[in-house]
Amino acid sequence: MNDVHNSIDLNFHVHALLAKHRSIAAIWCIDDVKGIRPHLTNDQAWEVLQEAGRKHDAEYGINWITLEIFADEMFPDPSKSGRKP
Repeated sequence: MNDVHNSIDLNFHVHALLAKHRSIAAIWCIDDVKGIRPHLTNDQAWEVLQEAGRKHDAEYGINWITLEIFADEMFPDPSKSGRKP
């Protein structure tokens, strides 16, 4: 079974639709979150994106640091816990 994302360029279609309404958007995906926090599952990365979308500071928008902060708060990296086994 082919993944929809492989056959359709979603970014192109989203940006084309936004252009019709003279709007823009930065698009973040779970791969972006997992690029900075590879220990997260796809579901956890999606939760981070959703939380960032709801709670980011509108003055600064969503950026790599925003994603790092939400990921760290929601799903701390177990390898950085500071505790020794």
